[in-house]
Amino acid sequence: MLQLTIYSLIFIASIIFINMI
Repeated sequence: MLQLTIYSLIFIASIIFINMI
């Protein structure tokens, strides 16, 4: 369950990072 949360945060953070470029 903790891994799923970490992967979700990384996925969301990567989307935000791509949108900022």
